[in-house]
Amino acid sequence: MDISVTIPVYNVEKYLARCLDTVLNQTFQGDYEIICVDDGSTDNSGKILDDYAKKYSKINVIHQENQSLSVARNTALELVTGKYTMFVDSDDFIAQNTLEGLYNTAQKRNADVVVFDFVHGNAEGNKKETLYFKNIVEKYGEKTFNAETAEPFVYRFIPTATWNKFYLTDLVRDIKFIPNLNNQDRPHWAEVYTIAKNITYLPVPYYYYAMNREGSITLLSDKKAFDVFRAFDEAEKVLHKNNCYDKLKTIHFAHYANNLIRILRTIESSIREDFVAKIKEANFDVDYNKFFKSDFYPFEKDNMRFVKFLKENDFSAINSALYRYGFWK
Repeated sequence: MDISVTIPVYNVEKYLARCLDTVLNQTFQGDYEIICVDDGSTDNSGKILDDYAKKYSKINVIHQENQSLSVARNTALELVTGKYTMFVDSDDFIAQNTLEGLYNTAQKRNADVVVFDFVHGNAEGNKKETLYFKNIVEKYGEKTFNAETAEPFVYRFIPTATWNKFYLTDLVRDIKFIPNLNNQDRPHWAEVYTIAKNITYLPVPYYYYAMNREGSITLLSDKKAFDVFRAFDEAEKVLHKNNCYDKLKTIHFAHYANNLIRILRTIESSIREDFVAKIKEANFDVDYNKFFKSDFYPFEKDNMRFVKFLKENDFSAINSALYRYGFWK
């Protein structure tokens, strides 16, 4: 088997057929399988999967009790037989030449991981923005790189998302997603990035990502948002374990600050103080003066200043300031 496409499914009856159709209607002429894990859907998603599986032999459906996206992905990984593995979320979709382009690139460049572009848009499929990393293309072109050979900016700019990468199955089969963890992609990508031998970037927008979907880490406003602390702690452990912490820690904490400030803006007012308290407790191994003089973008420096302010002031002062400047309403 050349490729395994894994699709975790939970209550996406409105978008599931669209996703499956785009994976089925590929130009790729090799052998590929589609492993769909129904994670305890309560709508018609399970029936839709079963109907497709009866019609298409490529599709293998597993039904399990609801255990989280992480567990659904882990279930699929136990079953993949392809040389390469791709993850597709069930409310997203892919271009018709995705598998052909990624497979050929991985073969030609002898790549363990192919990172590719994606399109941001709403759930209905209206195009918004294509992500493109010009600086990586200019530096590495069609060459491969890894955590040891790449300049730190590469780790800074490649998104942590699991679904905009094409993986050698032998590399990722035993890298488990942490169960019941929002922002699970962060420690997973930290592990993949720091152990892969040959990573390459293909600037082609093969994947369509539905933004602002329910359950997105960028939208979390309840206590699930607190998972961000665990996700970054787990990623930090990975960087230490794989001897990449010193090289990548500044970028790691820049990402951390960006995520914290984004969540803080929308988190429910009743748990704001608790969230700020967790920020105060969080490790930030950062030399602030050096960071503010570095080549990070202004918004990244502003977010780090914000974290510093939160750590150095009591909640009453923070609360007053954030209301005064319109950050909270």
